[in-house]
Amino acid sequence: MMQAHRIPVFKNWVSEWVARSVIFTILMTCLYSFALYTNPATIMGFYGVESTDIQYAMVVIYGSTVAFLALDFRIVKYFSPRKYLLTALAVNALCSLICFYTRNWMIFIVVQFIQGITCALMSGIVLNMIFPRLESARARVIGYTVLYGGIQISVPLYSIYYSIVLYFFDFNWLFYGLIVLLVILTGMVMVTMNGKARFHKKIPLYQVDWIGYLFYITFILILGYILVYGRQLGWLDSPLIAFLSLFNVLVLFIFISRELKLKRPLINLHIFKTRNFVIGLLLLFTFYIFKGSTGLAYGYLEIILGNDPLSTIPIWMAVIAGTVIGMFVISRFILMGYNLIKIIIAGFGIMALFYVYMLLFVTVQGETCDFIPALFIYGFATGVLFVPIVSFTISAAPPNIAANASLVGILARFTGFTTSLALNNELQLYTKGAATEKIRENVNETNPQLSITLENTYQMYMNAGNDIYTAKNSSAGYLNSLVKEQVLVSATRDYYNLMLAGVLCVIIIVLLLPYVQRVVLKLKKGQVPY
Repeated sequence: MMQAHRIPVFKNWVSEWVARSVIFTILMTCLYSFALYTNPATIMGFYGVESTDIQYAMVVIYGSTVAFLALDFRIVKYFSPRKYLLTALAVNALCSLICFYTRNWMIFIVVQFIQGITCALMSGIVLNMIFPRLESARARVIGYTVLYGGIQISVPLYSIYYSIVLYFFDFNWLFYGLIVLLVILTGMVMVTMNGKARFHKKIPLYQVDWIGYLFYITFILILGYILVYGRQLGWLDSPLIAFLSLFNVLVLFIFISRELKLKRPLINLHIFKTRNFVIGLLLLFTFYIFKGSTGLAYGYLEIILGNDPLSTIPIWMAVIAGTVIGMFVISRFILMGYNLIKIIIAGFGIMALFYVYMLLFVTVQGETCDFIPALFIYGFATGVLFVPIVSFTISAAPPNIAANASLVGILARFTGFTTSLALNNELQLYTKGAATEKIRENVNETNPQLSITLENTYQMYMNAGNDIYTAKNSSAGYLNSLVKEQVLVSATRDYYNLMLAGVLCVIIIVLLLPYVQRVVLKLKKGQVPY
């Protein structure tokens, strides 16, 4: 009798292209919930919460995915893929159904945590279906490109879909769309996949570090809470933030001590002894900070240029086009043997070009079409950077514990993303404060231009048929809106100046690290890049 791990995952009649289509559909479906946050104002209005609450909901689903992937690395070797996947689809559908019929924020947060687990489960199966079947180094590079390309374009792609849905329906109808997608995917899985097939020989779930997982997820969620709510609560001046910080240090200490003693730890922390691997993690961390800097660009398009979500669709299409082209162009350079660090430096250089473009075009009288090239450049930069940085990090890890490189790498990505939220909140507050002070110095009663502007605005409202009191109040309100626009534009420019300085510093630091040049691309067949 044929052993289960020798049975093909897909049925004999399923062609390679059909199998790839199913795998890609699973990947894109598990990323659906991550893109819910592309229109935070809609969620804030629907649930009646603040922007920081939205940010923490993102942290919950992302952190839940990161932590469970470390467990999934063991669990996926016990269950058959089809049953495991169908369980995830059923749980995800149930969660979506609950959100569709409720409007409670705490229920939404709990659901996000559970959907983070199902996302980890589904993406773990995707990774195990893609990479062990890729024989050549060329195929594995292409596999990396398709996988990470799908991850990168999922948010702008779903943003287009969400914009159209939200134009006609309430926010909760997005969950209805996910349910429909999950039902279709369930049918595809049941028809195409073998029920008895396995990725590996069945390994019993003994010595699985469940307690380590609890410490790990606790650390991740508390870290996210501190970084998201820290500014709002006053950082360490807040007793709650001070207590959580100390408690999280204790949790981290216990987790590290425990992992170093276990025979089968959740994550093998000895991987941090490799210098170039740590540099790769720092590059991943830094990349996600710069990657998160587009929030202000979308805010500028919405507030200053008056874009509604449908008007932003060309911008998202530009991001998708830039990412896809960047990914596939750079995969050719990797296959041709170009040095990974030189590619990474070039990628950060392209990111710097995006900041320069924004500094040149961010004004109170900009046009949406002016920013399509800017967001294309941004997409191209992320496409150029992502695969080389991940490849560099994994290649720098010792082969015997390389699987842990992926688990720590996704933690670095999460930490970079969460830090970018905190950094953006802090920098925006700083730059807006500086811009407000600068404008206040110019807009005062001794400035002759102020009285001229007020008089012209007053006459404009009087000529439109308003009475004296309405014209006076409206002209004052109009001036206030002009000042607010100037503050946002000035703050945006100051913010991108700081980002440009940051990316140039990264380029210089990488150039001054000669030993990173010696990392050679190593993508082994059995290696699954979480």
